[in-house]
Amino acid sequence: MSLNKPYYRIVRPKSYIPNYAIDARYASDRIQLSRAYINIEKELRNIFDYIEPDERNKNTFSFELYSVLLRACTEVELNCKLIMEANGASPIGSNFTMRDYVKLEQSSKLSKYKVIFSNWRNRDSLGNLAYQNKEIYPFENFAPQVATAPKWYKDYNSVKHNREINLDKANLDNCMSAVAGILVLLYSQFGSCCIETYGMNKLCWQDIEAYDNSFDANVIFDIYPPGISEWLPEQQYQFDWESIRYTDEPFDKFMFQ
Repeated sequence: MSLNKPYYRIVRPKSYIPNYAIDARYASDRIQLSRAYINIEKELRNIFDYIEPDERNKNTFSFELYSVLLRACTEVELNCKLIMEANGASPIGSNFTMRDYVKLEQSSKLSKYKVIFSNWRNRDSLGNLAYQNKEIYPFENFAPQVATAPKWYKDYNSVKHNREINLDKANLDNCMSAVAGILVLLYSQFGSCCIETYGMNKLCWQDIEAYDNSFDANVIFDIYPPGISEWLPEQQYQFDWESIRYTDEPFDKFMFQ
């Protein structure tokens, strides 16, 4: 049996996402979060003017990249916290930490999200220049068999607490993963409306298992959510939003374990 109500800030297949994701009761800060992402991504794009997105540069580090990494990881933390708080979750300790955020795998299958940067310079085995798809799984460490913080997030903590020693952790590779991580969290909450800064430019991708309609947005990444086959029938949404939108409680809370 499928779910007859959406959870707060959690998208699932078998539903037309914008119908409920744009409702202010679902989340009132959607556009603000979208604007924050675009602002951070813009900083990363500016860095590409000086550091070519190339396999040989993935470990390049700088103060500018340090700034991007800190902003991106802070935004990741904020989005994770918002999802958990909206669903009534309590932290393991006095404050939410990554020990809590790994539980988002239960609600959203974050480890299954793939992000692609399609203009990554590399060289093949013969030394020929090639532009390739750089595949990023920002939350692959959230998978149940691992259930730990992503490497880029651990590196963020290292450089944040000891920049002198660990500045090399603020590198291009970690920054791209962290920024991609924000986009994953936004899509996991808002689907095709995750990039809508001023009432336009929605994001979704043309795929046979797309969660809703297909749109494009001017971002540097393509995003692929977990396919419908990754979800059990009882985990999928199956509701008529028009029938429930005017009820007192059109949303449910996901119970994190």
